[in-house]
Amino acid sequence: MKPASAPLYTPYTRHWDKRVSAAYLRMLGFTQEAAGNAVGRSKRSVADWEADKKTWALACDEARKRWLNDVTNAARASLLNHLKEEHSGLLALQVLERLDEDLAPAKQRVDLSLEGGGLSGLLAAAREKRALPNGQNALPVDITGD
Repeated sequence: MKPASAPLYTPYTRHWDKRVSAAYLRMLGFTQEAAGNAVGRSKRSVADWEADKKTWALACDEARKRWLNDVTNAARASLLNHLKEEHSGLLALQVLERLDEDLAPAKQRVDLSLEGGGLSGLLAAAREKRALPNGQNALPVDITGD
């Protein structure tokens, strides 16, 4: 039986949260040294973490998810503030429409049915519109195969 103090989630490696935080900062443009200082590690530690490609990719993926969550929360807060101030908040709404399926606009259907025989009908209509007075085809290349 596990002790009561055992965490429910076991991180991938030691100092997982520090690696994710460093990856987050590196994603934002921090240097290895600045990211290391921010998480309490040296530049060399960050360089070693980045050298472990598999684990660093997982940390970067987690950092990206956290960043996206932060952006979503900021957009929600911005939209709420704009609505309270009676501004449009259009940009915040557009971000939320892309990030939250519940706020996405209704999907639109496009009618793709064609009258007049499909593609061959379109080519015939194009040929009729581009016909020259002397009966020659105005298309530079014969794409119809006639």
